[in-house]
Amino acid sequence: MIYEIRVDGPVDPARLADYATVTARHQDAGTVLTCAIADASALTGMIALIADLGLTVRDVHQVAAGHDGPQRA
Repeated sequence: MIYEIRVDGPVDPARLADYATVTARHQDAGTVLTCAIADASALTGMIALIADLGLTVRDVHQVAAGHDGPQRA
């Protein structure tokens, strides 16, 4: 499953690469992380890892790849 996780501040996706396939794009004052995550347990772990990095999670949602790119599921 693909998730978008919005966090405050900048994020180096390499810090999360051992845990999941992650891309990052800066948006406003934060970062949107797009992650391929296997299941709910792995999602919980990713959110905990992000919190351990001192980042504030603002939004988490599952996305589905459509013809025009990611869309909310």
